[in-house]
Amino acid sequence: MMFPFRLFKILGFVIVFICAMVVFTSKADAQIPSIQVKVAYTTASPGATNTAITIFLDNIWDEVAGFNIWIQLDRPDIMLFQTDTLTIFDTTYWRCDSLSGLVCVDSTKVDSNSAWDTFYIDTNLVSIGNFDTVGTLTSGWEFLDTRSLSGEGTDINIVGVADWIGGGTVAPIPAGQQGGVLLRILADVFPMDDSAADRTVNMLVQTDFKDHFSFSRADGSSITWLPVIVVDTTCWECTSWVDTICLNWQKVPTVIGQPIDTSLCDSLEIGLDTIAVLDSANVNIIDGSLTVLLSFLCGNINGSPDAQIDISDLVYLVEFMFGAPPGPDPVPYESGDVDCTGSIDISDLVYFVSYMFGAPPGPVPCASCL
Repeated sequence: MMFPFRLFKILGFVIVFICAMVVFTSKADAQIPSIQVKVAYTTASPGATNTAITIFLDNIWDEVAGFNIWIQLDRPDIMLFQTDTLTIFDTTYWRCDSLSGLVCVDSTKVDSNSAWDTFYIDTNLVSIGNFDTVGTLTSGWEFLDTRSLSGEGTDINIVGVADWIGGGTVAPIPAGQQGGVLLRILADVFPMDDSAADRTVNMLVQTDFKDHFSFSRADGSSITWLPVIVVDTTCWECTSWVDTICLNWQKVPTVIGQPIDTSLCDSLEIGLDTIAVLDSANVNIIDGSLTVLLSFLCGNINGSPDAQIDISDLVYLVEFMFGAPPGPDPVPYESGDVDCTGSIDISDLVYFVSYMFGAPPGPVPCASCL
């Protein structure tokens, strides 16, 4: 009689264990990243200036008191981030340590508050990016800076700190925030001919460089990077031998990610090193894009100044196709090619009627052209 009872207890334990594993596995599989950065998809007209590019932030589990984001463009021939050139004056102070007559032959760079004998003023031109924080999560932050590291506007490096040293007290972005706007950066779009087929530029968030991508808490600790201990192997080559004794060792250059050619090594040094690794399970990046629209509003077939698509455009298209005599051409002609086939025919009329009166409405005119 004891055996069935013991078996029942064992089976019960196994069932509880399996259920617990399912629960814990589900939690792990359904982990929500602490940080999600999303650069918005947007559109702009050819030649548009001051186009706002919105950067969204979700910070689920951690407060955010500082960040660095670097965004690059894959089509700088379509768009550039808006920048202004600023002259930075850099003054350095020097103390003379050794004189030869009246000439200083050795000097040390010192702080401006220390005793110094001479100073040097250097000037640098930097490309400062333009941005907007009205109504955003970083409104009121004490330090925000955007710069094009290329100096050409093909990229933008954004740095923000809520509570800057020596300033007031600014609270970080609290945990549990979703869908908020971090800030908006401004861009200028080049003029583009309507015949151009590829009209989209991608805005790519770079995460391969820890000096240009990070989110941190108020205590300065990183949310996005994890310390990982790795085996560090150093290859040494002897450049001068006396019998079996090496007089001079030289470190052999290695390429990260590629195996060491041990045939070049006279000695191998193996140790442990700590490196920073992106916490990819806790960070989610969504790149953005901008698509340049056509210079006209497709579907505004009668070319009305208010650029609205209404029943008058449908009447205009019918008159053009079936009027006796035919009505005038669409203004411009391409605005009537609403299904983007390269010509205006009965399929455009069907497409346009579906767009205006379909339930649900049909696709937007010329959507396949972009």
